[in-house]
Parts: sequence; structure tokens; C-alpha cells
Amino acid sequence: MAHEVQLEHGAEDHHPSPALYVRIFVVLAVITLVEVAIFQFTGLNSAVMTALILGLSASKFALVVAFYMHLKFDNWRFILLFVSPLVIMISIFIVLLALFSNLTR
Repeated sequence: MAHEVQLEHGAEDHHPSPALYVRIFVVLAVITLVEVAIFQFTGLNSAVMTALILGLSASKFALVVAFYMHLKFDNWRFILLFVSPLVIMISIFIVLLALFSNLTR
């Protein structure tokens, strides 16, 4: 029983402070504002805009998964469990965009 208490106490040492959660929230808000600004105020090519927004969204996904879901402190297999479908989804999204942009011309 004393061993369980030590494990629980040791696990608490690895979790970030509330101030770090607030900083991550601010970073996520800034990334979201950059995404909105890219979409609204730039005259970028749609392919470039899509690539930028996908990259920024993937970085937000990584931050949320790593810190708010506490996967940064877990086994690396859990991170792989979340990142692999993201990579597959982005690949399928890009292929479908390329396919339908060629078919609708």
C-alpha cells in the first residue's frame, strides 16, 4: 500500500502547473488568430493557404493532445495512437482535394 502512495505522488510531480496551462491556452488562441488572419486577410493561393492552415491545426492538435490530455507524461505508444490517425487523415484530405480539384475543372 505504501508503494501505491509513492507511485501516485511520483506521478503528480510530472504534471505541469496551472500557469503552464494558461500559457498553452494563450498559444492556442494566438495560433487560432493567425489561422483566421490567413483566411480572411491574405490573398494567398488556396493550396498555400490550405497547407498553412493544416500545419497550424496540426500544431494545435499536438499541443492539446500533449498537455490537456496529459499524453506528454504517458507512454509514447499513446502519442502514436493519436498522431497516426492524424497523419492518415491529412493524407486522405490532401489526396481528395487533389482528386476533386482535377475532376471539377
